[in-house]
Amino acid sequence: MQDSRWPQLKRLLQDRGWVWRDGALYAPHDTLWFQTNSNDPDYAAFRDRMTIARDATQHNVDIDIDHAALHEDLISLVDALDAVLAN
Repeated sequence: MQDSRWPQLKRLLQDRGWVWRDGALYAPHDTLWFQTNSNDPDYAAFRDRMTIARDATQHNVDIDIDHAALHEDLISLVDALDAVLAN
């Protein structure tokens, strides 16, 4: 059985502009995408990894438009994961 939080995460991301395409969720700027293949995903570990990536990209947002787009996509992902984990 699939984790009950997956539909909530999917809905939250789609509300933030993510698009379900080809069996994966794509970020608004198409900088990243993912799908779940696990019946018991570790959302906390995923959030931690994405938080590290978000923090690493924040220093380049003013000098590189691609990093700025990635940073915005990571912010929306981390925010959605935080909301799912808060429930």
